[in-house]
Amino acid sequence: MYNRPLRSKRESSLNDASGLATSPTGLAAALENSAAAQRRPFAHCQIFDDLEAARAPWAQIEALGLASPYQAYEFVDAWLRTSGRARNIAPMIIVARDEARRVSAVLPLGRMRRGPVWTAEFLGGKDANFKMGLFRPGLEASNEAIVDLLRRAALMVAPRIDAFWLTNQPYSWQGAPNPLAGLPRRPSPSFGYKSVLDGDFDGWLAAHYSKEAQKKLRKKTRRLQEIGPLASVVAKDEASVRQILAAFQRQKEARMQAVGAPNAYELPDTARFFEAAAMKNLERGAQTIELHALISGDRVVATFGGVRQAGRFCGMFISYDTAPEIARCSPGQLLVIETIRDLTARGFSTFDLGVGEGRYKDENCEAEEPLFDTAVAATAAGHGFCAAAMAQRRIKRWIKQTPWAWTLADGLRRRAVSLRRMGKAAPL
Repeated sequence: MYNRPLRSKRESSLNDASGLATSPTGLAAALENSAAAQRRPFAHCQIFDDLEAARAPWAQIEALGLASPYQAYEFVDAWLRTSGRARNIAPMIIVARDEARRVSAVLPLGRMRRGPVWTAEFLGGKDANFKMGLFRPGLEASNEAIVDLLRRAALMVAPRIDAFWLTNQPYSWQGAPNPLAGLPRRPSPSFGYKSVLDGDFDGWLAAHYSKEAQKKLRKKTRRLQEIGPLASVVAKDEASVRQILAAFQRQKEARMQAVGAPNAYELPDTARFFEAAAMKNLERGAQTIELHALISGDRVVATFGGVRQAGRFCGMFISYDTAPEIARCSPGQLLVIETIRDLTARGFSTFDLGVGEGRYKDENCEAEEPLFDTAVAATAAGHGFCAAAMAQRRIKRWIKQTPWAWTLADGLRRRAVSLRRMGKAAPL
């Protein structure tokens, strides 16, 4: 069944694979179906260009499968309605089923134009630190089967896909291997950074901060308390969501202006995405963006946002008040520590600070999480794109790992940002 699915009752019935193993055909037939499913885990392929139409199989595999919170339906839905729409990204949700018609994988991709080629990439853009598909636990799929699935899917949309550009994928997630890690790949330019939470916050703190460092932190805490009563909070209503996000935007813009760096969060659609996802998180059972803040008196001095799923909390963004009397107290660092205290009390087992380098990540995360990039061509034009894209990522990785090259590149980037801002400020 390789045709594009119609949103019909017949299609809905195909989405329901319940009862297959308990049908009257008996145990022998069930075992035969299971063996066949293992032989062809992607026997059936469907493409959905509408998220709602893919919701049922997505929910089924999300409840069972291997995926990060960045591939949760609600996160992707909020992103597509805001940032994705602003970038003209069209959903291309691949749903693969085995011969028993059980959902074996969901690949939440989006179609976009890159120069003369059409690519399919994981949804979430730069707002998703970790990118991967959703897979049935224990899935065994050969590299040939995965590539065949992608190339079949490429032919099912118009214009057809030239290349699948799948970046920043973890080799494994919470101990389970990523089935796509067996494909030809190259290391991503940056690492992820994570920490294990074992239920003992005092132990975690002692492992990451020396007694002298903890003494300095207590001193900084007292300084903030002198400005006003200090509290670490989690957004619980619409008013607190808006308050924290407004503080985040102000603080991030001030910080980027001060260091002459580009503000990756300045686009209006990014602000709309954060608000939509954080508001959704207020609903019972929702798991989108959870907002934390450190408040001194009535002043938000630091913000931190992240997503959570299955015992893991993934940090997305952080900011702090750059006023000298506030910044010298390291409010961002204090908030990260208080967030970890809260997550430990709530039973989380893993905490991460996303992808990319930063001293505060080294201080709070004891483990690096290597990532990889994969490019699969579906046309001759796609082969050219894949070669160029992989070469570009290889150069980016070399620059990041070569101190003098990174210093030069960072200086040039800051200079370009400064000139652009000067141009915006110049009178007509």
